[in-house]
Amino acid sequence: MDYYTSLTKYNCGIDLHSKQMYVCVVDKDGEILIHKNIKGNDFGYFLKITKPYLSDMTVVCESTFNWYWLADACCDADIEFVLAHALYLKHIHGGKNKNDRIDSKKLAHLLRANFIPPAYAYPAKHRPMRALFRLRMNYVWDRSSLLGHLKMNQYAEGLVPVPTKARGRKEWEKSILDQYTDPILKMSAKCDIEMIYSYDKQIALLEKTLVSQAKKFFSREYSSLLGVPGIGKIMALTILFEVDDINRFPTVKDFLSYSRLVKGSVASAGKIKGLTGGKMGNAYLRWAFGQIAITAKRCDPLIKIYGEKIINKHGKFKGNAILGNKIARCVYYMLKKGEVFDIEPLISKSF
Repeated sequence: MDYYTSLTKYNCGIDLHSKQMYVCVVDKDGEILIHKNIKGNDFGYFLKITKPYLSDMTVVCESTFNWYWLADACCDADIEFVLAHALYLKHIHGGKNKNDRIDSKKLAHLLRANFIPPAYAYPAKHRPMRALFRLRMNYVWDRSSLLGHLKMNQYAEGLVPVPTKARGRKEWEKSILDQYTDPILKMSAKCDIEMIYSYDKQIALLEKTLVSQAKKFFSREYSSLLGVPGIGKIMALTILFEVDDINRFPTVKDFLSYSRLVKGSVASAGKIKGLTGGKMGNAYLRWAFGQIAITAKRCDPLIKIYGEKIINKHGKFKGNAILGNKIARCVYYMLKKGEVFDIEPLISKSF
């Protein structure tokens, strides 16, 4: 875990909520200069009360759901902003009492003492693209739920579910509706199908927009990722929009850790007591590299042979995880060096 090093004379901790923020400003000696609650998240008032310290002040807040506007406002006001990693930041959870006043004070003191574990403040320029990509993912999951609901209802009535990939949507719809004789059941199925059609339309629109944005901002990276076995349009978009800038990872180990492809450990006196940190990192990248590992074995005969060797040795679940880890290593060096995919390092034991 790395910690942010504050170089400013004044440090400000903000416990941020949707309708208020508790602000604490301290100097290098830890003396509290401002400690108050700001209703309505009035940033103009925040600038007013912190005006004597703004020229040499750093602001920190936790990476909660609503930090975007605060980061952008600090950037516009030329204030140094640090996003604290909420899961790593366990220091504020200690103590007998915990409230906004105490949390803001602890954040300020942790920043002053250089004990803030920073998270990546995703740039405002690319943030809408990532939000659009995650919206597409939510729509895909919702559509999957509807497809599952249709299938469940067919099983409940003793019917044989109609495969969705075996035919076009219109023929698929007709085959489902023809199975029902009860008008109420037919209406229920028709409602699910109409919603699925709506999701199909929106997902196709989002994908078209996302691909155009990827080609605009990550043209070279997008093209090189499509050359990796197992990586198609959606997996390439996942990697690009979730990573943003590969240079924010100094080493491949940092990238693998962020992608949830390695587990942390708890050790004491040279003995490993257990594993930890399973939820530290990006869940979308963990899913993506897991899927890529499975698909890559179907796309490339050499990867299939190599993957089967790993699975025979470690089992299916761990074998796929190892293969996903090695593919992620290849992706890291590809994006870092601007190179195309090379299968030799992937199937090398030393890689």
